[in-house]
Amino acid sequence: MAARSRRLNIWDFFPLIWLGFLVFPLSSFWEVPRSPAQSMLFLGLIAAFVVLYLRIFWPGIRSAQVQQSWTLGGWAFATASYFVLLPVIGGTATTFLIYGASMIGFQGRTGLALWLAFVNMAVMVWPFWTGTYRPDDIWWLAPNLLFTLVAAYANHASYAQRIAGARLAQAQRENERLAADAERERIARDLHDLLGHTLSVIVLKSELAARLTERDPARAAQEIREVERISRDALTEVRAAVQGYRGSGLSAELARAKVALDAAGVRLIVTDALPELPTRTEASAAMLLREAVTNVVRHAHAHEVRMTLTATPRGHKLVIKDDGIGGHAPEGSGLTGMRERLRALGGSLTRDGTAGTTLTADLPAAELGESAAGEPLPHGLRL
Repeated sequence: MAARSRRLNIWDFFPLIWLGFLVFPLSSFWEVPRSPAQSMLFLGLIAAFVVLYLRIFWPGIRSAQVQQSWTLGGWAFATASYFVLLPVIGGTATTFLIYGASMIGFQGRTGLALWLAFVNMAVMVWPFWTGTYRPDDIWWLAPNLLFTLVAAYANHASYAQRIAGARLAQAQRENERLAADAERERIARDLHDLLGHTLSVIVLKSELAARLTERDPARAAQEIREVERISRDALTEVRAAVQGYRGSGLSAELARAKVALDAAGVRLIVTDALPELPTRTEASAAMLLREAVTNVVRHAHAHEVRMTLTATPRGHKLVIKDDGIGGHAPEGSGLTGMRERLRALGGSLTRDGTAGTTLTADLPAAELGESAAGEPLPHGLRL
């Protein structure tokens, strides 16, 4: 599964916190004077370990689905580092066993993650069997064993959740693409059925009228009137088709939003009954809801979305709020387009990234403009 470029958020820096445990082997190593060769070997080992750790955990350089070879390599390197450093720094070398368990947990095979974590736990206990550690050292053994198992299991659960989310997002993008393709095919089919035959007839009758202009002006005028009638009928049919393309309203979009959010594990709460809205205003509200839900599913990491639509002195106010990560990242083309669409209607859209994301749209009470795009059609025609 290919990685998609995105901005890092605060949670992406969380794996860096665990690198702080390297302070234990570092402090143990520098407790006594070391030769330059020993220092270079030790620092080189630490640097190689950090590179492996970042390759597995850091979102900026890893893919959404980490290759299993990297996690196996990270586990093997961390376990080998334990054996190399155990005679040098003593018990603090067990830090690498815990790191190794965390690395092997970050892949899709539960059995492999747990079995290799148990291997690390057995390796951790081994020095007590051989008498390398004194009985007084056993006080730190139990928490380290627990950390090893928890690191493997927790990272495996986190990885599984991440992959499930990536697959869900991919499926939603595929569904959106298929729906867009199907809609384009439907529009092309409708236009062919509506206008193909009609325009052919108009062309033929216009050519006939041109030929009859001098020979039979009365017949030519009759053909021109027939062209006018056919054109008006075609305009009526196109108007009906465009009305169908505008969508099925806010209620239908709300139902689709609930399906999408349920699939992503997000709860949708609508605080009040939906009031009646002008046609274009309702279409804009539905499109804003669709854009908001798309952003929640893809980026917000939210658990709940609240939607409120209330009457105001100049129209209605639509508020869509989630409890996700929020922030003030630059807006995409979707929200920018919605802001321009609402501005054309005489409304406005604001975004607040504090404590989640809140979209507030002021919807006007009356429709402005003539066409579906917000501009009058040529010659005063309306669709």
